[in-house]
Amino acid sequence: MTTRITRTAALLALATLTATACGTNQPPSLFTKGQVSVGVKSDQPGTSYLDGYDFNGFDITVARQLLKKLGTEPNFAAVPSERRTTAVTEGRQDLVIATFSITDERSAKVDFVGPYATTPQGVMVRKDDPRIKNLSDLRGKSVCAWSGTTSGTALQKIPGLVFSGKTTADGCVRALENHQVDAVSTDTLILYGFAQSKQYPNLKVVPGIDIDSTNRYGIAMPKGHREDCYKLRDALRDYLNSSDWKRDFTTELPAVPEADAHWEAHYKPNADDLDKYSCRDKSAP
Repeated sequence: MTTRITRTAALLALATLTATACGTNQPPSLFTKGQVSVGVKSDQPGTSYLDGYDFNGFDITVARQLLKKLGTEPNFAAVPSERRTTAVTEGRQDLVIATFSITDERSAKVDFVGPYATTPQGVMVRKDDPRIKNLSDLRGKSVCAWSGTTSGTALQKIPGLVFSGKTTADGCVRALENHQVDAVSTDTLILYGFAQSKQYPNLKVVPGIDIDSTNRYGIAMPKGHREDCYKLRDALRDYLNSSDWKRDFTTELPAVPEADAHWEAHYKPNADDLDKYSCRDKSAP
């Protein structure tokens, strides 16, 4: 009897020690520092761009709204598309919110919270070029996308299309303006941001062209911070269920509701989808 009690006590002590050790090894919360480093895009009007010394756009507004709910503030820094994953995995940024589509491949490396917006992939052309009106018109045309995006991968699956790659969004848009390519293709949400900008008055989004499947934008964060991930997910759920999301979206991307009468069905996520795509190593079936 004494031996059994001694063994039980030893097991309890070991369990307590293990739990304490595990608790000690947990990384500190990202949201208790008073400021969170956030990687964003700097060259995408409407979604995320640097205007002088200030970042603006829908991504920026979403970051500010959600972090305010968690009692902290964002410190923004520009991150190129191809470095969004490594910015998180290598510890350069606490979060990345940069029109970053949630995929299983990326979810294996970082945790996502989202989606906070959804979008198809579309096509943008010069206003004075009437040649491209539907997907088949892209055959034989030079179409640009930039590195590190799902858009370029989707374009290269289209037969007969001449793919032109650039390193940045700005590089593709300037190539279109300068008649070096016939079109730019990426997420329609991003294209509307360019088309509505006073900086690019000669560009337009071609209505009715959808390429590939729906892209779902998520907020990336390091693995191992699941409690923080759940807190951010719940803050996003509250945001989507309030009127704030619609107000902020229409403020930053007015060209979308102007062009699409059913824009909410195409661009606003269902809050119920958050559990399917957030804080997982891959999306739920």
